[in-house]
Parts: sequence; C-alpha cells; structure tokens
Amino acid sequence: MNLTYLEIDHQRSHYDRLMSGPARNAFLDRLVFSWLYHDHALEGVVLTDRDIWRALSGQPVRNYCDGLIQKSLLRQRQIALSFFDPAARPTALTMDYIKELHCSMCDSCDETAGRYRKRDTSPGVYNLDVVPQASISYYFRKFMDTYDDELRNYHPVRAAAIAHWEFMRVFPFDDKSGIVGRLMMNYLLVRAGYPPAIIHAHDRHHYFSALDGNRTDLVPVIVDAITAAIEGARVFSEHHQQVGEIQLAL
Repeated sequence: MNLTYLEIDHQRSHYDRLMSGPARNAFLDRLVFSWLYHDHALEGVVLTDRDIWRALSGQPVRNYCDGLIQKSLLRQRQIALSFFDPAARPTALTMDYIKELHCSMCDSCDETAGRYRKRDTSPGVYNLDVVPQASISYYFRKFMDTYDDELRNYHPVRAAAIAHWEFMRVFPFDDKSGIVGRLMMNYLLVRAGYPPAIIHAHDRHHYFSALDGNRTDLVPVIVDAITAAIEGARVFSEHHQQVGEIQLAL
C-alpha cells in the first residue's frame, strides 16, 4: 500500500474520535459549512460566510439569484449530511443513485433533472475533453463497470479520486455535473469512513489542471484535501477539549 495512504489511515484517528464523540454534531456543522463554501467557489460562485448562514437559516431571499443560491446550498447540505447517516445512504454506488443525486440538486419541475446533456462540450467553468453527447449512455455504463471491476478494489482514497476523474470525462449532465461528481466522490469516501475531500478555493487551479490531465493526477489533490480535513478535525478537537477544561475549572 502506498505510504501516503498509510499516513492518512494513521492520522485519521483524530477524525474518527471526533466523529464518535460528543462534539460530532458541532464539528459536522463546520465541516459541511466549509464544504458548501469551497464547492460553490469551484463552480465560480463566491460566497461570504454571511451568505451561507442566511441560506441555511432560511432567511428571506433578496432576489432571484439569491434564491437560486439558497436552494443550491440547502439541497447540497441535505445530501452531504445524508452521507454521514448509514440509514440514509445506499450501500452501493449505482447509476440510478448518481442520477438521483442530480435530481436532488434540481427543482422538481426541472426537465433536465437526471437527463443527459444535450451538447457535445462541457459547459460552465469546465473545459474538458468529454465524450460525445450521443455516447453518454454507453460511457456512463462503462464508467460504472470500471468502478465495479477495477476501482472498488483500490484503496478508498485512490478509488474515489479516480472515480471522480473518470466520471468527469463522461460529464453526463448539462448542469451540475461537477457538483454531482464531487458528491459521488465524497459519498464513496464517507461511506468508507474517511472525511470528505473538500477542495479549497485556493486549490481550484490544481483541481482543474488534474481533471484535464491523466486519471491519476487527481489523486494527490484529493489526498491533500483529505489531509486538510483531518488536520481541521485535530485542531477542532483540541480547541473543544480546551474549552471543556476551562468550563470545568469555572
């Protein structure tokens, strides 16, 4: 096994203890908050902490764009939290579940929800060499076969990273393929007991460069993201312990 993965497995003890202790919910709130901020930044949507708190607390929207962002934040938060609940997440990755993730990020009346893209290029902030629109169904199934036959036999971190890269070559949906691809990746990680790979906004260039490179180029980007999450868990745990000691002293 690669030394990098052994280091992650060893360092993960901070995260494991926190997620099974009394501070779990407080940490999870912060973790998902960071996830929402950085994931939207990858899509080119720059938010402030106040923007996110307004959305998550259900404050009235100020305009149409504000409403779209609020819906996106609330939906993604609900999906992210479901990953941490074994009863709410499926036990296996399937094509239907990936389509369900896309539908969950869309309005109920959105005709594109769960439907394959209608153009031959990757829209939005992505500029990837993707499969032709007419071949999406074939390559989507091929991606699932690759995951079932090859990737799920890898270390979970490597499997999730390469699965995300492979999925983004298919780029099945006109809108939200990037968000769904990262949700899928983090579902695989959280299901395996790892923290989600929250790719920070300042690593945006490395992320997009890796997506445009070889299938293994994304692995170190994901390793760095997971390592940062584990370090965040360690800092949070130490701070929470210090606060508890102060309260006991008082």
